[in-house]
Amino acid sequence: MKKLLLYIACSLLVSPAFSQGWVTKDAHVVIKDNANIVVHGATGNYTNKGVGLITATNDGTLLVDGQWTNDGTTSAIGNNVGTVVLTGGNQSIAGSHSTSFNNLELAGGGIKSLMVETLVGGGYGGTKQGQLILNDRHLVLNSQLLIINNPATTAISRKTGMLLSETDPTVGYGKVQWNMRDVKAGNVYVFPFGTLDFLYIPLKVDVIGSGAQASDSAYISAATYPTDALAIPNNRPLPIGVPHLENRYKIENDLKSLDRYFIMASDGYTNKPTVTLGFTYVDREWDGLLGGTNTLIEKDMQAARYDPSLGAWDYSTKATTNVANNQTTTRNISKIAGAWVLHNNPNCPIPNFTFENACFNSPILFTDSSYIQIDSIDTSVWVYENNELYDQDKLFHNFSSDGLFDVTRKVRGQRGCWDSITKSVQIYPPPASSFRYIDTCLNETTQFASTSFSTIGMPLKHSWTMDGATYSTTKPNHRFGSEGLKLVQLITENTFGCIDTLNKTIEIESLPQVAFGFNNICERQEAFFFDSTTTKGSIDEWKWTVRNKIVSYLPDHNQVFNVAGSYPIQLATKNSAGCVDSLERMITIWPKAKAKFDNLPKDIYITDPFVNFVQSGSDANSWRWDFGDFSPEEYGPEALHQYLDTGIFRARLIADNNFKCADTFYRTVIIKPNLRIFIPNAFSPGPDNDVNKTFGPAGMLYGIKNMEMTIYTRWGEQIYYSDHIDKPWDGTYMGELVQEGTYLYLIKIKDVYNDVFRYSGTLSVIR
Repeated sequence: MKKLLLYIACSLLVSPAFSQGWVTKDAHVVIKDNANIVVHGATGNYTNKGVGLITATNDGTLLVDGQWTNDGTTSAIGNNVGTVVLTGGNQSIAGSHSTSFNNLELAGGGIKSLMVETLVGGGYGGTKQGQLILNDRHLVLNSQLLIINNPATTAISRKTGMLLSETDPTVGYGKVQWNMRDVKAGNVYVFPFGTLDFLYIPLKVDVIGSGAQASDSAYISAATYPTDALAIPNNRPLPIGVPHLENRYKIENDLKSLDRYFIMASDGYTNKPTVTLGFTYVDREWDGLLGGTNTLIEKDMQAARYDPSLGAWDYSTKATTNVANNQTTTRNISKIAGAWVLHNNPNCPIPNFTFENACFNSPILFTDSSYIQIDSIDTSVWVYENNELYDQDKLFHNFSSDGLFDVTRKVRGQRGCWDSITKSVQIYPPPASSFRYIDTCLNETTQFASTSFSTIGMPLKHSWTMDGATYSTTKPNHRFGSEGLKLVQLITENTFGCIDTLNKTIEIESLPQVAFGFNNICERQEAFFFDSTTTKGSIDEWKWTVRNKIVSYLPDHNQVFNVAGSYPIQLATKNSAGCVDSLERMITIWPKAKAKFDNLPKDIYITDPFVNFVQSGSDANSWRWDFGDFSPEEYGPEALHQYLDTGIFRARLIADNNFKCADTFYRTVIIKPNLRIFIPNAFSPGPDNDVNKTFGPAGMLYGIKNMEMTIYTRWGEQIYYSDHIDKPWDGTYMGELVQEGTYLYLIKIKDVYNDVFRYSGTLSVIR
């Protein structure tokens, strides 16, 4: 099919009607069937406004001689088909809105410039296969972002054309963002950067390990710019976020660094790709003989990346420099993002030293093992515990406490390059030996228990020494052979080999010397037991045991034994030191004499006051009598005693035996009066009589306790009553003398022993 060529000729006139070129305002232009649209002439500009849009089918082409401006609200290009060719001289891609090109080809003459963020490769869903075709033209990024949206390694093609990124942070980076997406191992991406004097310095990204994106579109971006080779320090300005250019020895590394930075970024990957980076440079950026101040050695150049998380340059990336094609290539890396610079590692010593951690109070030997590949080390310093020691290969130091201490070894090469290394030495704490103990009385087993501890290094080993014996347990038991002060040594060792020794004196207390006495060990008598223990300190507890039964906790004990025989008596005492001892004695309880007696006669009257006392007990061989009437005691198995008065007397017999276990027996003896009562049978009351004027009992009345007398007439009428022996009847009744005649009487007499005598009969009253 023959291409249709639409030719739009733009007049060179500057009148408003003909100076703006082709403007699509809110128009949708479709380039069909491989048709070409040419915007030609000195003012052959293309401007998009509003919602204007150009789409193509079958690779339609738009050729523009003038400036490309997108001031619309769309991306200007409406699909992922077709090509825009810039065919003029110096041309720019500008506008208030970004353009999403499918294919963008640079042709004609002059230099092309980005004045706005621009996308190439197809900006819509679906296949993104568009290219940036540089040919022999250069594209100046002008601090703008160029997005390559085609993930293919061929998305940028060139003959001699280059991308000029060269703006520094003060103006803003000119970056190329390549949306590589799920990048595959084996892909090699080349960012075709160039210098302002059109020297080719490509940046190569060689994918070694595939990467997986989180969502469309994962990318790797790059920018580069040169720095001033003459400034002091040079390599300025520094990249954004990079505060210094110090090497790993904290020395300004500008003279050993290439006068160019490479700014890399990567984002959108769940699994980051592994790549090698190939950085290309020009000789003047390293060679001081070409006008700079650098002292770089080209073949030794390495690649360093600034790590914001460390706040330092990471010099661990290994690289190889090919001086023939001026390119330094890293080994495999996955950390891409950051500012990169090519550099020489400084000719500095490598500090190092060796030591072994030790226990507190044990000095530690530090031995220098620093080295330098070129020249020699001329100065060295040990820094430790606020001290410094110069030019010594060894340090022998006893630290002030346990814990972690920093020791620094500083060394300097002959060219003045210092380096240092700091290591933490662990001073292990010793254990703290301690123990408790119980049962420190003589003849008891003393129980020990370690309470030792160590803040680190548990469990502990134990070594005990006491009284010539050794133990290795945590709870040894030991019986000391004598009382007094004893030295106990405990040595503990933690798992770091640190030991602590404790020497402690303990006292083995003496036992109480138990003794007790007793009195009156006779059956049926109270026996008295009394403590006579001696001890150091005081006795605080007592315990009396009789026949294996505890009977008292008092210092002394009284007890009656009812049956003679032998009994075990034990006294246990505890002194103020808590020591206990006991004494058991067999106590013999002697039989008592059995005292008893009889007295004859049983009824004793004062008229015959002799009483015969005869003992009738047993197991006695001596007797002592007391008759209860204050008369002298008498001795012997029997006695005859005369009482001198009536009364009730308490007679006592004390019977004794060879064991001095006496018995006492009492009996009451009553000496009665002998009453002889005479009762007359007549009396003559009245004032005219001289005798027998009253009626009552007469005779021997001694011993009468009380008397009752009642007088009755013959007919039973009571005419008199008396309740006292001294009140006889005077023969009257109601104040008048009774008539002569016969009367009845009733008399009741009780003596002092409560014996009752009754008398009754008749009496005659004679006038």
